[in-house]
Amino acid sequence: MDAEQFYARLFSQNERIMKFGLEAIGKALMREAPVTYPHILVAGTNGKGQVSALFANAVHALGYQTGLFTSPHLVAFRERIRINGRMLLEENIIRIGNDVLTEYGGTEMPGYSGIALTYFECCLVIALRAFAQHHIQFGVFEVGLGGRLDATNALAPGLSIITSISRDHEAYLGHETAQIAREKAGIMRRGCPVICGRQEIETLRAEAIARGCSSFDALDDTFGLVRRNGAIMLDTGRELIRLTGAEDMPGYQQDNLAVAVFALLKAAECGLISGDLRGILDGLAARTRWVGRMWTCRADAAQKLGVRKVMLDGAHNPDGVHAFVSAVSQRADNGTPKALVVNSCGDKALEDMFPLYLAVFDPSAIFVVPISATKRAMAPADYCRRTGLSEAQACHSLAEGLSKAAKCAGSDGIIYISGSLYLLGEAIQALGETEMLDTIDNITA
Repeated sequence: MDAEQFYARLFSQNERIMKFGLEAIGKALMREAPVTYPHILVAGTNGKGQVSALFANAVHALGYQTGLFTSPHLVAFRERIRINGRMLLEENIIRIGNDVLTEYGGTEMPGYSGIALTYFECCLVIALRAFAQHHIQFGVFEVGLGGRLDATNALAPGLSIITSISRDHEAYLGHETAQIAREKAGIMRRGCPVICGRQEIETLRAEAIARGCSSFDALDDTFGLVRRNGAIMLDTGRELIRLTGAEDMPGYQQDNLAVAVFALLKAAECGLISGDLRGILDGLAARTRWVGRMWTCRADAAQKLGVRKVMLDGAHNPDGVHAFVSAVSQRADNGTPKALVVNSCGDKALEDMFPLYLAVFDPSAIFVVPISATKRAMAPADYCRRTGLSEAQACHSLAEGLSKAAKCAGSDGIIYISGSLYLLGEAIQALGETEMLDTIDNITA
């Protein structure tokens, strides 16, 4: 299969195979090259992608050949599989992916192994084969949906991270945060450390004890952030570590940085990594890019629209939107004119999400655009009806929405784009910003 045929076939895999549980991926991994390099799992409702990127970038800076597996992608499938921060080459993806689909795609494939994998499971096997071929020395794997039944949980991590707990994917994970926390706790391992964010600490602590984890540390429990003379520092309980660059991050990203840095210290303490870690921690925030959360596009993209700034944020659940709105309200330029280009998938808690936007955006400055990348996206008129927004704010295209938002914000204003990662992907393409996805290293890019 060529690239177009391969991606079409891969993306349709869940139409053929959709199941929960680790039996199939477990059998598949027994056929694959063993994962002998140290690796970690990163789960959570929000923040897991950024924490994964921060951790992987630090390990690479220590001199390790580092593999990073994340999901979903914004524009190109290649974003999911990175070697030393850079996307895998397209030809390598196609070559490895064709082999994986031949073996695990289903009975109609010529080399079918007898083990049928879902789309996400195939993605994981593609990543593992790519990592093996590149002689990876350390692997960072972002967990997909949940934790306990996620394909990545078939791996044997030396350390587990759970970034945040909030309501999302409730049909699969449950409606209570404690229930969701227990699902995500499935990535914990006996004899290995666990690092967590600030939500559902007692639930997660109980799970860690029951599972025999070697240690349990949580933000605002055993470690935290302190501010001294304008600087932000990580208080590990034994020392203060300055986090230069954190001052310019919104609060939830400061939390992500704290979790990542403490996890790196724990990884070094238990022998998963070695080297001059202190030498790279201070500049980690500045050197790591993770597009999609309060990301400022290049100046020329804003200039083409005739505004001062364009910012992207992929918040797509109530907690994510709350963090986004808080970040907007706390910005020094919050008083400047601003407009929001938005849409979401129909299965999201829109009635909880949309009122949050109204704290910082006037209804007349909110423009709802269509999303073509997924059938789950709402039609703009339906979004307006569900939220009580005037249907005059519904746009026929992303281009129309950006144009109206630019006119609303004016030459000194800011356009924010939020509500869906699918929307962000389409906006990045429309703005000509795809190059910013090439690497997670913000210094050498």
